[in-house]
Amino acid sequence: IAILSLWLAQHQMNMKFKEVFGIANPTLPLQTGGNIVHGNSTRVEWESICTKKDEDEIYILGNPPYLGSSMQSEEQKKDMEFVFHGFEGFKNLDYIACWFFKGSKYIYKQNAQFAFVSTNSICQGEQVALLWPSIFKLMLEIGFAYTSFKWTNNAKSKAAVIVIIVGIRNISNSSKIIYKEKLKQTVSNINAYLIPSSNIIFDRRSTSISNFPELVRGSMPTDDGNFTLTFEEKEKLTEEYPFSKKFIKKMLSGGDFLNDKERYCLWILDEDLKEANSIPFIKKRLHAIKEFRLKSDAPTTVEYAKHPNRFRQIAYKESNCIVIPLTSSIRRKYIPFSFLSPGTVVTNSAGVIYDAKTWLFGIISSLMHMVWVSVVAGRLKSDYRYSNVICYNNFPFPSISSIQIQELEKNVYQILEEREHHSEKTLSQMYDPDKMPEGLREAHHQLDLSVERCYRSKPFESDEERLEYLFKLYEQMIIEDKQRKGEMIFEQPKLIKKRK
Repeated sequence: IAILSLWLAQHQMNMKFKEVFGIANPTLPLQTGGNIVHGNSTRVEWESICTKKDEDEIYILGNPPYLGSSMQSEEQKKDMEFVFHGFEGFKNLDYIACWFFKGSKYIYKQNAQFAFVSTNSICQGEQVALLWPSIFKLMLEIGFAYTSFKWTNNAKSKAAVIVIIVGIRNISNSSKIIYKEKLKQTVSNINAYLIPSSNIIFDRRSTSISNFPELVRGSMPTDDGNFTLTFEEKEKLTEEYPFSKKFIKKMLSGGDFLNDKERYCLWILDEDLKEANSIPFIKKRLHAIKEFRLKSDAPTTVEYAKHPNRFRQIAYKESNCIVIPLTSSIRRKYIPFSFLSPGTVVTNSAGVIYDAKTWLFGIISSLMHMVWVSVVAGRLKSDYRYSNVICYNNFPFPSISSIQIQELEKNVYQILEEREHHSEKTLSQMYDPDKMPEGLREAHHQLDLSVERCYRSKPFESDEERLEYLFKLYEQMIIEDKQRKGEMIFEQPKLIKKRK
């Protein structure tokens, strides 16, 4: 196909030449043209095909597939293993990461640069920590970047992806450029999040750098739906067996929470198992859970078939909590968090902060936090994928006074009151940016101002300024944290250009 394309292009140019000069070289007989090599570009050494010489100007063009870890074929997964042999966590990278890494090795120690269009996920969430340190270690930098934009082309079935363009080059003293929509910004450095800041990498962190209480994922059933009860099933069960009420709790997933859906689940303690099995409906459900787990490929799940009455992973506590939907539309200005009373089991599609204080709700519901999430969080398609170990635990927040806490709490109560004024709407409807009630919007605005005053007295003028401040504060907090622990602190090497 490549050879044929070259022949067709040659013939077309011959016809253009003939239109102007009245004569052209004959197309036939066909001549060989170009050095065409057929192979897998993740396996082939690029330099064996495009040998580098000092006087050469080489252009490598390609269209790597945009495939996340769950969409890769077995052959593509083997390609990933071949390219990233010895790397930890590479299985969670997008397939296009192969080209970024191989391209980096190709231009290593050369006066060269390359760029690819890519899904924006390689510059978000945990993929940043998995990919970019290995590129920066080769003394390379991001020379220019186009931030996220929707992919468009003339195809009937357009790929529904958000893409970026990232240019990589050897470290240089020359300036870097960020393109955002129709704006062009000249900066001194572009980090892996495509932000004009130092090369910070937000890795997975087990505890909050700001000493916030623990955020955990909700309870994971692994039950093939057999713990779940509809409202009608719950009513019928409790009508026939009134004592079964003790085995039933409200259940909430991230989607249920946003769309105000009512569901229930079986919640059976070990000491109540014998009594629960006396009800045929429950006994049948527990048997189905056991059989489902026994068929699993995961040994730990098979082992847990011994306890069909228990959720596979249990995070539930009998206390108040803040519920955090782990997937939220990128259209929303704020992720709609909410308080929840004891008695409801939150599933693993949402996060939970048990025994959380009112002021914490205010902090994570603020614009300051959302600006952070927009850069640090991963994505599920184009939706935010909130993470405890990346987003929440790395979020920098200063120590605040009791007066500031009281102000935050006042703002939070105002938001909750405004929500009550529109109780006929779901949270998804209330936080639709085009339909958000003005009173709720204003309450959030006042909260934003209060949160930002916790950082500094001078108002922030843009999201870029907020991010720059947060990144610097994070660096400062990391240094202080390491100093407390007595750890060594190493600065990144800087390029020094010597005069002759």
